[in-house]
Parts: sequence; C-alpha cells; structure tokens
Amino acid sequence: MTHTSRGGAPKRDGNSSRNGVLPGRRAGFSRGVAVLAVAACLALAACSSQRVAGGSQARSAQSGPRITVDMVTHGQAFDPFWALVKEGAQAAAKDFNVNLVYHSPSTTDPQAEATLINQAVARHPKGLVVTIPDVAVLSGPVKQATSAGIPVVVMNVGVSVYQNVGALTFVGQDEMAAGQEAGREMANAGVHKALCVIHEEQNTALVDRCAGFAKALAARGGSVTVLHVNGAQLNSAANAIQAALKKDPAINGVLATGIIGFTAAGGALQSLGKFGTIKLGTFDVSTQDLNAVINGQALFVIDQQPFLEGYMAVQVSAFEVRYSQHPFGPIFTGPSLITKANAAQVQQLYKSTGIPLFNGGYPT
Repeated sequence: MTHTSRGGAPKRDGNSSRNGVLPGRRAGFSRGVAVLAVAACLALAACSSQRVAGGSQARSAQSGPRITVDMVTHGQAFDPFWALVKEGAQAAAKDFNVNLVYHSPSTTDPQAEATLINQAVARHPKGLVVTIPDVAVLSGPVKQATSAGIPVVVMNVGVSVYQNVGALTFVGQDEMAAGQEAGREMANAGVHKALCVIHEEQNTALVDRCAGFAKALAARGGSVTVLHVNGAQLNSAANAIQAALKKDPAINGVLATGIIGFTAAGGALQSLGKFGTIKLGTFDVSTQDLNAVINGQALFVIDQQPFLEGYMAVQVSAFEVRYSQHPFGPIFTGPSLITKANAAQVQQLYKSTGIPLFNGGYPT
C-alpha cells in the first residue's frame, strides 16, 4: 500500500506487470492454488485486512459508518462470469461494511454503460468501480467521476488506460499476456492453425485475448482466424463456428474467449465429431469447462479468478475511502493456467470458497 494521492500511481513501464499481486505471465498450478486460497481466505475471514495497522482499522470498518461504492460493468446479465464477480464484490462489501450498488446493461453496450456511470456519479458515491471495454465511449464519463473527487478503480478491462482516466489502480488480467499464454499452450499441443471465437462485440478485452493468442502462435509458425459470433444466440453462434471449421479443414485448434463462447464451440465440435481431433481451450472457469479439461476434451482454461477480482476491487475502493491507501500499481488476478494436471484441485478450491460455478448449457 502507498499513501500517494488519488490518481497518483506511477506510469507503467515494461516491467510493471511484475509489480502487481500477480505477474501477467504463465501461472502454473502453484500460483493458481495460492491465489484461489487467498480468495477463500478473504471471503471467509477478510484475513488480509485484519493485519492492517495491527488489525484496528479493519475492526473499525465494521463498527464505523457504512460507505457506498457503486460498481458499473459491461457484464451481460446472461453471462455467468459476472455472477462470480458480483459474488466476490458482495463478499468484500460484507467484510468492509460497504453498501454495494451494482449496475450493468442487459447486453454489452458501451453507450448504456456510459449512461449508468454518469448516473452513478450524480449519486456521489464514496467510491466507484468500473470496466472500460470501449475507451472512446467510456473515458469521458470515468474522467468526470475522478474530476468530481470520486476515487475510481478500474476492473476487468482497461489496464492500459486506467491511469489516463485518473483511476487509482486496475484489478484484473493483462489480456494480451493471457492470450499469449493460450497461444503457447496451443502451439505446444501441435496446433498450427486456430480459430479464436469472440462472443461479445465491443469488448476490447476479448479482442486483446485473440491478438495475444495470434502473436504467440505466429511466433511458433502458426496462424489464427478471428470469428465474431453473437453470444446472446447460442445456437447461431455454434452454427457459425461449425461453418468456419467446415470451410477450413486445416484448423486444428479453437480458442474460446469466455464461457459462452466455450459452450458454443463445444457444441460445434460435438456436432462435427471433432472432440480430441481439434484442440480446444478457453478463458474463464465453469464446471463445464473444468470437467472438459479433466476428461481430456479441452486442453486448458485461462482463469482470471473473477471472485477475487470483484472482491479486491471493492476492498481497494473501501481502503481508499477510509484510509487513503491504495496499491502502488495494477493488481493482476490472472492469467492462471488450468490444465489436466491441476483442474480437479482448482475445482475443489472453488468449491471450498462456496462460489457456485456455471454448470453448462445456456443460462436462462
């Protein structure tokens, strides 16, 4: 922690990814377990905060006045990833005596998110947590919040711009680094031509995942085709993936950029009878994709640990409001690589935190 003023974090340099909670590079089993254990500890006992100033400040958070923190994300209501983020945020709100107000558009819509941010600023919360999937649309509203003296934490997407909008810090994953991790894993498995599926328009995080994936695969002599599908229409998304695979039989790897994309890709591979023949990897944890890794139907899951992400964003906001303390640089909660070697253990760790994982199929 540091006592610098709001928005006073230093500019990132080439090594700044090493200064967060987690480096944004390869995260093997030991790191994934360690951070999930931290998430469990934070959720169940708020263990990190109890050690600040000998524990007196953390205790006073429970007995002092409640503070309001607004969280505005781009998270689509039907995307199960965001249920984990919200649960982590709600756990932190309980631990740090925060009235958490959560808002998001029904579908990914930067203009709608901008409106929600403006409405949050008008309410003058003590803290604000936002995502920035579209810099051009969302920078203005976020800058208005910081100019109004509201401490802002950027979460999930926006690591490259959080300082430009005056935010305190970023909590989440370096998506380019995460995509490169996926590319190296695919290349190691013999993939030379891959399909990268983006299920959510106007989300730069997913674009960055595919860009990093393509960069790493190209370094090993491979190539990537990016396919945009509509995650709100699962059947059409699966059909589009199936059509792309039929069109180019040389494709021997598919990367989904999220849980919904994984569901669609899995349906396409199952229809084609290509499970095992075409390698499959994905971002974001669900019971379905962990079981696929355990059963050998998928190579890996890249986990940014959404429960921890939501938790730490609210915790950082609460600490800044109460104690004028915030992290010196970005907090990286991923990428954590889950493979067959550690999938069952990671699944058990999620279970121990009480986090309900999405179980597969299309959410209703």
